Amino acid sequence: MIRSWLGFKERDDYISASILNCLISKEYDESELRDLVRGREIAVVGAGPQLDKISRLKEDVIIAADGATNYLINIGVTPDIIVTDLDGLQTFPKNSIYVVLAHGDNINLLHKVKEMDKVIPNSQVMPFGRLRLYGGFSDGDRAVVLAKYMGASKIRLYAMDFESGIIGKFSKPYYKKDVPASMIKRKKLEIARMIIEQVLNYDE
Repeated sequence: MIRSWLGFKERDDYISASILNCLISKEYDESELRDLVRGREIAVVGAGPQLDKISRLKEDVIIAADGATNYLINIGVTPDIIVTDLDGLQTFPKNSIYVVLAHGDNINLLHKVKEMDKVIPNSQVMPFGRLRLYGGFSDGDRAVVLAKYMGASKIRLYAMDFESGIIGKFSKPYYKKDVPASMIKRKKLEIARMIIEQVLNYDE
């Protein structure tokens, strides 16, 4: 439904997923990811306008959404997990676990997985090969879904802005400052907000 609402093509998602699956030479044991998250307090860090107000994080595990990684590395914080579709990521910390999404708009970026040691490939279509499908839509809400799915005891959100209509400068490497959100980006943020609310309000 979301794909048709935003005008995306399922065929392109399958092409991207197939390429990503071929680029991953070895299957990563996701039990390490589950053991890292289960029963622990998780910080999910987005790339919203308030990101540069963060100087430290106290949670047990840090999950960065895409471009937020670049800022965190700059302040000396290495994310334990990075959830990314690759369009904002410039820095590739060695020991992080990467949860990489393939979709129709990032085929030209998939080569970046060669910079990563621990990769769990994700798709927006029915998974096959080494691919996983944890759920979610944007990097930020997928990070929240992942934390919940892996058994986090508590999830705190940082720099996740759904209301201001402003996109943080760390979202894309070519942004020099915060920028107004386009209409389609506003739709994406609204979808992300709804997903996160449902996940955080869900009691098992």
